[in-house]
Amino acid sequence: FSRSTRLVSPSGLLAVPHAEVMAMYNSSVHHAGEPHPFDSPYEVMKGLKMEMNELRAAFQAEQQQRAVEVQQLRQQVQVLQDQLQKESHERKTICHQTVNDLTQVRSDQIKSLEEMKVSFASSLHQLNQLLQDEMRDRRAEGSL
Repeated sequence: FSRSTRLVSPSGLLAVPHAEVMAMYNSSVHHAGEPHPFDSPYEVMKGLKMEMNELRAAFQAEQQQRAVEVQQLRQQVQVLQDQLQKESHERKTICHQTVNDLTQVRSDQIKSLEEMKVSFASSLHQLNQLLQDEMRDRRAEGSL
């Protein structure tokens, strides 16, 4: 696997193989036993990259958890909406039945009242006839 790095020179761009760049880096001027000046920043960047990967993983896990929770909440909302619709339908049915029952009771009461009125009028008419007959009979006898 061959990688090359482009270095800028006064004459233009030159392609330099990766191995040569690494050799130049290793042979650069620094004293034996001294750490290279880029080692510390490299370690910091490596640590930041690991933290970033951990944060990404945690964020994705959190997103997945929230997606599951949202789905569960949507299902609960659907169940509650279905229950509400069912209960609403049942209540409407009960109300219609109650209205029908009350209408029937009222109709029956009105009919009974009319029958009582007719019966009362008939009884009153019969009583009036009996009184008229009694008065006529007594007049005929001369007691009135």
